[in-house]
Amino acid sequence: MISCSVEVEESESSGSSDGSADSPVELTVGTSKSGTVAYADNSFYKFTTSSTGAGNYKLVVDSLSITDSWSSSSSVIAYIYSDSSYSNSYMLEYDSCLASCTMVFGYEDNLHASTTYYLKIYGYGNAAYSITVSEGGSEGSTTDPVELTIGTAHSGTVEGYYWGGQSYYKFTTSGTDNYTLIMNNSASLDCYLYSDSGFTSYVSSYYNNCSAGANLTKTFTGTSSSGGLTANTTYFLKIGPQASTISEATTTTYNITVSAEGN
Repeated sequence: MISCSVEVEESESSGSSDGSADSPVELTVGTSKSGTVAYADNSFYKFTTSSTGAGNYKLVVDSLSITDSWSSSSSVIAYIYSDSSYSNSYMLEYDSCLASCTMVFGYEDNLHASTTYYLKIYGYGNAAYSITVSEGGSEGSTTDPVELTIGTAHSGTVEGYYWGGQSYYKFTTSGTDNYTLIMNNSASLDCYLYSDSGFTSYVSSYYNNCSAGANLTKTFTGTSSSGGLTANTTYFLKIGPQASTISEATTTTYNITVSAEGN
């Protein structure tokens, strides 16, 4: 994600902003809060995900009103950071909003459980709004993937776009065998199989990654066309949506099953 910041030297009629970088206003996930931001200024917030809250998150900006705006295309920009410094080097994502809207934040590996994130809202004018941070439709993260049981269907969801908001899973093989993924997704999705918990090393993309589409099915054969996955080994699976932008993100529900081919 390319970093973006906006600074304007002009000043307009007085408004008020919430919090500061040193003392951000704390938000409770799932609870709305009224807020304001002054012309060409920033309001600062933070929120903490729950112990089971790995996944993507939504920011709902409601009842948005603005005066003295210097932009005709946006009223506010929301930035999310992984560090309390609010430094660009820790910025995960950003999105803008002209009227009341919903922004979906998932970054490349989703937000992690039991973690504090930092939110900054920039105002193009004197703005008032109600904001709510809530859990989105994607599950798991790179540090806390959902565990699948071999041969057992899991009811899952994914909500996001090509660059963020994937769902993350892991499963452990029982024996050396080919393993088959079966899903009943209605929207186009894709799958990627990894050998490491960081979701960085493909188990041969040629033999194990899906072709994007509905009702995904794929046989994982390891590093060759028939060698199979290694026994008693944990593999890591990412399910990716195909929307091209955050604004196009929708929730897709499905059953997902990984089974040994020999069973």
